[in-house]
Amino acid sequence: MWGLKRSFPELATPRFILRELEPRDARALYTILSTEEVMRYYGSDPLLAVYEAKNVIAYFKDQFQQGKAIRWAICDRLTNELVGTIGFHNWTPQYYRAEIGFEVSPHYWRQGVAFEAATAVIQHGFEEFKFHRISALVAPGNEGSNRLVQKLGFIEEGLLHDYAYSHGRFMDLTMYRLLKTEWEEKEHLMI
Repeated sequence: MWGLKRSFPELATPRFILRELEPRDARALYTILSTEEVMRYYGSDPLLAVYEAKNVIAYFKDQFQQGKAIRWAICDRLTNELVGTIGFHNWTPQYYRAEIGFEVSPHYWRQGVAFEAATAVIQHGFEEFKFHRISALVAPGNEGSNRLVQKLGFIEEGLLHDYAYSHGRFMDLTMYRLLKTEWEEKEHLMI
C-alpha cells in the first residue's frame, strides 16, 4: 500500500505510548501470548517459546511494510512495560476498511487499557488511514471484548457460524462494524 519508506506512527494516550513492536519486546509479548486466558479467543494456540514471539514481531513488521496491517505495542508511559498490542489487519485499502484486533495482559484487565488504546487507534484509522469502516470479529463467549467493542460504538451485524478454527475446534464469531460517520456522531455526543 505505501511501500517500505513509510514511518511507523507513534500514538500517545493519557496512560500509554503506542509504538512499533521491537525485538526487545519478545519476552513480554511471549508472556502475554503464552497465557491460556488471553489466547482462548485469539485465533491461535498459546506460544510455547520466546522465539515464537520474535516471529510474531517480525510478521507484524513485514505486514506493516507491505501495507497490509499495523500492530502497535501498548506500553505504560511511566514504566515502558508492554501491556498488550492493538492494531488493524485484513486491511483492504480499495474498500477503505480494516479489522481491529487487540490483546492485553491479564494483569491489566478491567482497567480500561484496551478502551483507551482503541480510542486512539480508531481515531487514527479514520483520520490518517482514511478508513470508512472498521470491523471487529469477536467470539460470543468473549464477554470482555464484546462489552468493549459495544462501548466503543461498534454495532453488531450478525453471527458468522464456524468462522474460525482454534484450539482444535471451530468457533462462531460475531461481526461488528463501526463506520466513520457513526464514530464522528459518537465523538460529537461525548463533547
